[in-house]
Amino acid sequence: MREGYQRLTTTRVAERAGVSVGTVYQYFPDKKSLVTALKVRYFGLLLGAVGKAVEGASDRPVDDVLRAALAALVAVKREHLDLTKALREPMVELGGQAFVHETLDRFAVLLAPFLLARGASESEAARRATLLVAAIEGAMSYAVFEEPSWLEEPWLVDELFALASGYVGRNVAASRRKDGHARRTR
Repeated sequence: MREGYQRLTTTRVAERAGVSVGTVYQYFPDKKSLVTALKVRYFGLLLGAVGKAVEGASDRPVDDVLRAALAALVAVKREHLDLTKALREPMVELGGQAFVHETLDRFAVLLAPFLLARGASESEAARRATLLVAAIEGAMSYAVFEEPSWLEEPWLVDELFALASGYVGRNVAASRRKDGHARRTR
């Protein structure tokens, strides 16, 4: 995190961990595998926090669940800001785009049931969840890399919630209009 991916070596990792290089090689054959393990752990933290926030959500209002999921996401980014920033370069260099895409898809799968509950068809829910996750991730990336102080501000979750709930609410209204039109034309 301090000196970047290019300067990372397994020797330096071993020194910092207080173990031999051979011990590091038993678990990680190269720096790429070491960074991949970090990515898996980091994205596991993100998914775990959001998954816990939406757990048992069927008996809670959708807005409460959405706000809790966003708060969990911001908290992990804030608590692991240095790691979030440090993983950016190797994500690009190591072909991490597929990994990020897969993780974002997993977030979309967590959100799709809430969109289904609000009247979206399965294909609409999947598409809307994917677009919503992409929009939130774009806003979070901006906060992390351009305005990290925002992660400390309580209004960030409020603003992300406004973005998400506005999008979801707009699409709920559109679905209802479409359903009403379909009923009138039958």
